[in-house]
Amino acid sequence: MAEESATSNGSLRNFTTHESTSKRGWLFKRSHFTHRWKPAWFVLHETQLMYGKNETAPLKKINLIGAQVKEADSSDQEYMWTVTPLDSRRTFFLRAGSEVEQQEWMEAVAEVLMKFSKGGSYHACTVQ
Repeated sequence: MAEESATSNGSLRNFTTHESTSKRGWLFKRSHFTHRWKPAWFVLHETQLMYGKNETAPLKKINLIGAQVKEADSSDQEYMWTVTPLDSRRTFFLRAGSEVEQQEWMEAVAEVLMKFSKGGSYHACTVQ
C-alpha cells in the first residue's frame, strides 16, 4: 500500500492508495450553532465530503448527490463557499486559505459528481 501525503493546499502526492479519494486538506468550517470558524480536515471521497478534527478521523459526512455549491457573497470572509445538500435545510459554510484553493475545492466537488453521474442515477451538483 503506497503512502500519500497532503500538501498545505490539500493536493495529493503519490495518489495510489484511494483511487476514489480526489481531494483532501484543511479548510475552515463554520459551526452550525455558534457560527465560529473552526479548522477541519476534509476528504472528498466518491460522493461524500467527509470532515473531522484531524487527518485520522473524518467522522462526519456531507452527501453531495444533487447538492448546490455556491461561492458566498461575503465582504467579511474571503474564500468562502457554501454546500447545501439536496432536500436539506442545512447549509454548510466552508472557507479556504486562498482563492486558488477555494476554486480547487469547488471544482473537485463538481468533477467527482460528474464522474458519478455518468451512466447512473446520480445527479451532478450545481456550482454557481
